[in-house]
Amino acid sequence: MIFLKKKSILPVFVFWYALTINAFGQNIQVLATVDRNQITLEDSIQLSITIKGSQNTPPPELPSLPNFRITSRGTSSSTQIVNMERSISITHNYRLTPMNIGQFKIGPARIRVNKNVYLTKPINIFVKKSTAPIQTGNRPVFLESTASKKEAYIGEQLIYSFKLFYRVEAKNFDLNMPFGASHFQKEELGKAKSYQSVVNGIQYHVQEVSVALFPIKPGKAEIPSATLELDIYHRPQNRPNGGPFSQFFNDPFFSQGTRAEHKILRTKPISIKVLPLPEKGKPKGFKNIIGNFNIIANLGKDDLEVGDTTTLTITVSGNGNLRGVSFPEPDLKKLFKIYPDQPEFNQAVIGNQITGKKVFKFALVPLKPGAVKLPAFTLFYFDPIIKDYRKAQTHPIEVNVRPSSSQETLNLVQSNSLDNIIAKPKIETLAEDILPLHTTLDDFNNINTKINTSTILEFTFPTIFFLICAFIIQQKKRLTTDTAFYRSQKAYKTASQKLESLMHSKNIDSKGFASELSEILREYIGDKLNMKGKAITAVEVEYKLKKLDYQTNQVNITRNLLEKCDTLQYAPESFENYQELLNETQALIKSLEKNS
Repeated sequence: MIFLKKKSILPVFVFWYALTINAFGQNIQVLATVDRNQITLEDSIQLSITIKGSQNTPPPELPSLPNFRITSRGTSSSTQIVNMERSISITHNYRLTPMNIGQFKIGPARIRVNKNVYLTKPINIFVKKSTAPIQTGNRPVFLESTASKKEAYIGEQLIYSFKLFYRVEAKNFDLNMPFGASHFQKEELGKAKSYQSVVNGIQYHVQEVSVALFPIKPGKAEIPSATLELDIYHRPQNRPNGGPFSQFFNDPFFSQGTRAEHKILRTKPISIKVLPLPEKGKPKGFKNIIGNFNIIANLGKDDLEVGDTTTLTITVSGNGNLRGVSFPEPDLKKLFKIYPDQPEFNQAVIGNQITGKKVFKFALVPLKPGAVKLPAFTLFYFDPIIKDYRKAQTHPIEVNVRPSSSQETLNLVQSNSLDNIIAKPKIETLAEDILPLHTTLDDFNNINTKINTSTILEFTFPTIFFLICAFIIQQKKRLTTDTAFYRSQKAYKTASQKLESLMHSKNIDSKGFASELSEILREYIGDKLNMKGKAITAVEVEYKLKKLDYQTNQVNITRNLLEKCDTLQYAPESFENYQELLNETQALIKSLEKNS
């Protein structure tokens, strides 16, 4: 009897499969959902696009979302059997981080399955400013950024500090801390510091990152806003003690009732007034050395012989921009042969101040005996504390050079006088070769070498052919290995083909036309600039084109056209000037291609 039950498994499986196989051919359904549609600049949206009826589909084609930063959060799939019917689905998850406040629309996402296109419904999102409480200590997590000074001289050291305060569990930190590279030079101050601090009576954990900034030009400068993304976990307040294993099971993965929240925190920009160095009292040839420094000079030995070697060491130490300190070779008026060595630079961080030491070494070889006094070495610098120029100087060094104790003997070779020159034997011709020997230049006067076009081609054609082949091979190799180069080379052709297809497309509404056109233009720009085309914004394109020295007119036209396409996608009324917009896009792509 048991044997019969085992054999009956196969028919049952075949029967079940016959009932559920039709599930693979069911109708495709697509659905776009968000976890919430009202957020602040500190929050993010979880966008989920679910495809029911198939799991073998390419990823969705997301709409243009210039006001959000898109991050893929992976996929999940499910299979359900209800009443002997099988249902399969796959969900693509994305995190949308808002960049601006306002009311926005997530346009339809496209899913291509079996040569059919499915669209999701648009979703309205409202982004508002974060409602920070009056007392900072009431918040579970907050940021603070400070600068040691709001007014500084060129080259003066500033300390820019970024602090994260949190009293809940926080993980997965992603810090973007721009410092304004066009206005400042940056020096790292070591690793981040962790400590605890009390704010308004509430204890916080603090993570602090500090860098040293040196202004490089006068005027108004700005340290941009810093952004930190992190996950915070809210645990139940009345959770009992879990015993000796509580620390292990307190992990968010095992904790029941723990709520995870993704936050985006931003600091405010900091304005710095950068002052030029005063002209009054500025030393001649001043090299913008800012800080507070000491200088010391010493000699390896001050009593030596001619031809002996000693080392002159000049050490500069203190707080400030030591990297810019330099010394020329000392002027010793041909008393010494000088061999300069490469300077040694050592830097340390004490507190939040950069201190350092720079050592200059010169090997000195005396050329003649006598008492010599090495001159004093001077370093002019500007002290920002007293707001005036100062001078650091070494003391002169006396050197006693004695004659060399070992006398060099020179082996001089005297040449024979002209009277003693032995007459050399004359060259005699013993025999002649079969071929005639040319012994005078006159034999070559009548040789005429004719160079015609054919001769030139015979010599140059192999070289030209080799160079052409090498160039073609190099281009093909680069197309297969350099992704950015491949995208750039294929960008114009791909865009032209898509524009041609869009021109002949039928039964497309005005919003769909604007969406297609916007996607084609963004993909072209993304391929040319090696960026993710569908996710770039008009502002990012403008910044990138300006950085690559495109013409101002081209940059403005590109941004205006992208913004126009975005506006037309969500305009309440349709438009009919398809051809005009298409011609404008074709002209722009041709113009950008010529200057690329």
